[in-house]
Amino acid sequence: MEEKETKEILSRIQSMERELSFLKERVLSLVSPQTPKQATPPVSKPVPVEYHQTEVPLNDGPNWFVQWIGENLFVKLGVLSLLLASIWFFYLAIEEYWINESVRIWIGLVSAIPALLYGYRVRNTRPYLSPSLLGLGIAVLFSAYYSGYLWYDLYSTETCFVGLLILSLTAVAIAHAEKSEVLFGFASLGAFLVPILLSTGQNSYPFLFTYLLLWNVLFFWVRKDTGWKVIPLLLLAANHLIFVGWADDNLVDAKPFFPIAFQMGVFVLFLLREFQTLETTKSKEPILTLVSIGFTLGLGFVQSFWAFSVFYPVAKPFLLTLLLILFYGLYERSLRRSKLSLEKKKIYDLIGLFGLPFIVSLVVIGTTGKLLAFSLISFAFLVTIASTYSKQLYMYWAAFPVWFFALFYIFAFTYRSQNEIPFLNGRFLVFATGSVYLVLSYLYSRKFSEFSKIFLYAAYPYWLLGTFVEIYLGFPEEKKLFLYTLSLILYGLVALSVGFGKKIQSLRYVGFGSLALVIIKFYLYDFWNLSLGYRILAGLFLGVTLIVTGTLYNHFKKETK
Repeated sequence: MEEKETKEILSRIQSMERELSFLKERVLSLVSPQTPKQATPPVSKPVPVEYHQTEVPLNDGPNWFVQWIGENLFVKLGVLSLLLASIWFFYLAIEEYWINESVRIWIGLVSAIPALLYGYRVRNTRPYLSPSLLGLGIAVLFSAYYSGYLWYDLYSTETCFVGLLILSLTAVAIAHAEKSEVLFGFASLGAFLVPILLSTGQNSYPFLFTYLLLWNVLFFWVRKDTGWKVIPLLLLAANHLIFVGWADDNLVDAKPFFPIAFQMGVFVLFLLREFQTLETTKSKEPILTLVSIGFTLGLGFVQSFWAFSVFYPVAKPFLLTLLLILFYGLYERSLRRSKLSLEKKKIYDLIGLFGLPFIVSLVVIGTTGKLLAFSLISFAFLVTIASTYSKQLYMYWAAFPVWFFALFYIFAFTYRSQNEIPFLNGRFLVFATGSVYLVLSYLYSRKFSEFSKIFLYAAYPYWLLGTFVEIYLGFPEEKKLFLYTLSLILYGLVALSVGFGKKIQSLRYVGFGSLALVIIKFYLYDFWNLSLGYRILAGLFLGVTLIVTGTLYNHFKKETK
């Protein structure tokens, strides 16, 4: 393909040279003095060369997929095939004992040199092939050197560790120079395998976590000014998989500093790097960056929960809260340093929701019973206020399911405890607080979102529901029906009075609805089921209320039209 393109270019250059020569002679003939006796010999015009495009470039139209397979996938499969063939031949040579132990190692080391040299040579002309060949060479060197330690004991554990580490760092240096994500993947695989391959069964976790943390610092530096997307996810998974593999048997017997320092270090380094990538990226949909941030927070929270449960079980909610505060601190730092377009603001609004489920889990972890219900309602209120203040509509919407769960969680404690006074207990305090929070949420966010009316429409029913629960649990059966009616009358009258006095139309509707319920309930149910005394009282209160209501409507009739 390259030879054909070269021939076409040379042909075009020759044609342009002939045409340029013709134009030069033509200009000279026009400028020089003409003699009528001498006839100018005719100049033959060059025959234009016509090119007919018989092939469509592979990168045009649907053929881009063919190009990707031919230039990228086929190259990697070819390298893999060569690697497998080499491994099989090497295995056969070992089985037949064609070569001894030391020669086997040297063959492996020497065979990697051609792949490295050729991969480096074609780094500019064949960008798909070069990283794969370099990675193949590094992998062969790594495997051959490790085999000398594993199978033949040619050198000590410390010598093997230093050699493998030098190979990994060399691959990192080449990957950094070439900005090659594939090559860095080979280097990362080797670096994370070194402590696992050389493990002697001793619980030397200070060295393990120090080594891994230093490697993550190196990655933090190397990834600067790169657009790598997949490698961060792979490294994040490798960090946490190694931690889980170690902690499953050894966390209980370890000291807290190194495991917690490792988790916090990985957490901060990855968040800093991914937020920096988000600040500088020009992509409108940095999906993998968002996924990396989400997994960093999620895995960091889960692993920290595990570690804090073992080392500091009492202070666990407080320490996890500090972890989330750290996340939002880095989030705000990145938000201030980023030039916000509309698309980028939506992305940051979405990231702001990442910590919401973990905050809810903290509330659940830190409290129990009625205190938990109160904390959930307070948290939902704070999220609503914070989202309104920061103009983050996504967070505003995300608060609604928290509200729903928080408001009705109190029903898990709808039972009467000993020495409990109706309307003077923690359960009714939750209902009252929830109603007040709903009203305040409406007043604060009514100019921000039209969905704020939901808070207003839910406030009075929730208060009424709390009242009914107190009546149901705190009074004998013969008084309940009368108290239900009385509470509807009382609340309806108060709502009407305030609505007319403050000229609040919604409160008038609330009062009118309450009284309508009282009328329906009185004539369809109370009239037939209340005892005579309570029936008289209910009728008396209802009659007085209806007269007062009619008076109010008549007094403010101009405003009700």
